[in-house]
Amino acid sequence: MITTDGREVIANLVGASGVAPGYFAIGSGETAFNVADTELDHEYDRNEITTTDLSVSKNTTWVADFSSVEISGTVFREFGLLNNSVGGNLFHREVLVGSLSFEGDRELQIQTTFRIT
Repeated sequence: MITTDGREVIANLVGASGVAPGYFAIGSGETAFNVADTELDHEYDRNEITTTDLSVSKNTTWVADFSSVEISGTVFREFGLLNNSVGGNLFHREVLVGSLSFEGDRELQIQTTFRIT
């Protein structure tokens, strides 16, 4: 069993290590999540994480922003958390139940939290 202090260390290592996620990718893929996923189904943009927050015990939260120019004319159905600007390891992938369409007047901010319990 991992102790409470051990969980805190793990969360901080994930958030601060060299192999930690550094990018969010967005795409239009609709295939259901599978633990063996290594990339998004259909990636069309990837941005560097703007914030890594370690302030909550046993949590690491990442945030990335996508401008209205970047996502104009797109249909957003999936996002993923990766450690490289191209390729890299896929740490997390989320597929939306529906979709979001962007027509140049809205921006997107994605936030995800890993909670070590």
